[in-house]
Amino acid sequence: MQGPDDDAEGGRPGADDAPYTVYGGRAGRKPRPPRPKDGRRDAASGAGAGAGGGGTAGADRRDSGQGEAPSSGRRGDGLVPDASGPGYTVYDAREGRRKGGDPTDPDAPDPGPRWWRRRSGRKQRTLPVRVLRWVSTAVAAWILLSIVLFLISATIHQQTGDADELLGGGGAPFSPTNVLILGTDARPKGSKEPGAEGSGGATRTDTLLLMRTGGFKNSKLSIPRDTAVDIPGHGRQKINAAYAFDKEKGAVQAVDTLTNLKVNHVATIDFQNFPELIDAMGGVKYTAKTCLTADVSGGARRPGKGVTIGKAKNLGGTSFRLKKGQTYTLKGSAALALARVRKNRCDAAQDDVNRAGRQQEIVSAMKKRVLSPSGFFRLPFIAWKAPKAVKTDMSGFSLLGVAVAQFLPGGGSSQVLKPTGAENLPSGQALTVSPEAVERARRKFEK
Repeated sequence: MQGPDDDAEGGRPGADDAPYTVYGGRAGRKPRPPRPKDGRRDAASGAGAGAGGGGTAGADRRDSGQGEAPSSGRRGDGLVPDASGPGYTVYDAREGRRKGGDPTDPDAPDPGPRWWRRRSGRKQRTLPVRVLRWVSTAVAAWILLSIVLFLISATIHQQTGDADELLGGGGAPFSPTNVLILGTDARPKGSKEPGAEGSGGATRTDTLLLMRTGGFKNSKLSIPRDTAVDIPGHGRQKINAAYAFDKEKGAVQAVDTLTNLKVNHVATIDFQNFPELIDAMGGVKYTAKTCLTADVSGGARRPGKGVTIGKAKNLGGTSFRLKKGQTYTLKGSAALALARVRKNRCDAAQDDVNRAGRQQEIVSAMKKRVLSPSGFFRLPFIAWKAPKAVKTDMSGFSLLGVAVAQFLPGGGSSQVLKPTGAENLPSGQALTVSPEAVERARRKFEK
């Protein structure tokens, strides 16, 4: 049954009804009376207030089209024209703002399902950006902490030596820099491994590794310790004896004489702290290129397959039973022992050249470990231990530049200065390298 105030279409306001406001929300809510807009009042209200009983005149004015004109329905004024009556304002209770447009209009945009309308579109759009920002901030803070720890540790453990007058130049990570890495044959007291026992012995160099880094260069050149060279003031000697005569200064002069390469900085491995650096990395992965059977410092009491670390691990008591092509995880003491392996019973033809190659492989394995996800989580611990593992002339920032340059992209070669002959010296048989072979290696190193 149709009410007296409804028109023939049922539900739309009649001509005598005042404009009303429709609010978006649950159905059945009581409509609210319209609010004045910009201080304007309805003509009927004004007439009723001034003369009393003027409601009929106000209705007549609306019927005659002299009331408020309906809006064009643009977003912002909130008014939508109606075909059968005056304009009305549509409010969206979900967001508390007016919306222009007829909800029954088929061309109106679909607001979507209710679960979607309840969510804020702004939060949905910015959530991935916020997560990315949080992750970036955390990564930057982790790296910054590692840099600070590295600089503090490098400042504490920096050492100056008598080779400073021969060093200088470079400027990693921006300019190519030649760094001479030395590993001595000093052994702790009680070690069964051949070498200089204790710090008071005639210490020589087991490792002579030239690294060219910075300026997007990453090259390595190993020099076998038995290579013959002219040492100023001592005549023809094996190159490893230069350290015994004049420490770092003698080693730098010998390398410069042999290769005609300018050494910018020198770093001597501290074998007491080097295993701690490897352990801070969580060990390193080593893939055996050949089979390897060796016992270092007496080896382990009951060696098994792979790597067996004995009770005297701090003295080098380690045994290796490695298969070609198999990958092993080396702890700090095992990595140090592998760098010291001199004789391989599995392949008796191997010599000091193969030993130098294994040392380069360990250095490469360390770089890969730092760049791994596990290495990133351990980065502050690695940064603190790294400067303690070497004795160098470099300041904290210079050492940091060399370390950063190692992980920047760049071309380079990894080679061992291969001997071309041999000669007998008072200290024993030595290896010789022809000037042409040295020049080829130098050009490849600097390329």
